[in-house]
Amino acid sequence: MELDEGQALVLWCLLLPELRRAAAVGGWSDRLDRAVARVRDGGSALDACRQFDLVAGDGPDDAARGVGEPSVVTNAYPDPRGPRPPSTGRGEYRCPRGVCGRHDRRDDEGRPPVCALFDDEPMLPAGSTR
Repeated sequence: MELDEGQALVLWCLLLPELRRAAAVGGWSDRLDRAVARVRDGGSALDACRQFDLVAGDGPDDAARGVGEPSVVTNAYPDPRGPRPPSTGRGEYRCPRGVCGRHDRRDDEGRPPVCALFDDEPMLPAGSTR
């Protein structure tokens, strides 16, 4: 099953910090910055995910894969069996701009989550009206 645009935007936001680390190591930060700007300005997150090899192409198992440059970073996705639940679907915080369906929780140190797409803007409490 292929991701839709909304799911791709959640994935893009979730993996952007790891992409930025990989881009700094691999020397492709300019390329990533251009893609981030396009998505931030309303461009396709699904296209951006495909550009950086975050989703498979056209197969029936179209799902998340490695991050950015496969030779630089692999398996960057949260392990659903890990100590923290995956950062999608449920949580006390939501997208600060209301553009994606990402929900998240405070980290292990109690810090509220941030939106990587919008320059680490703090996510809003899920019940807030803003």
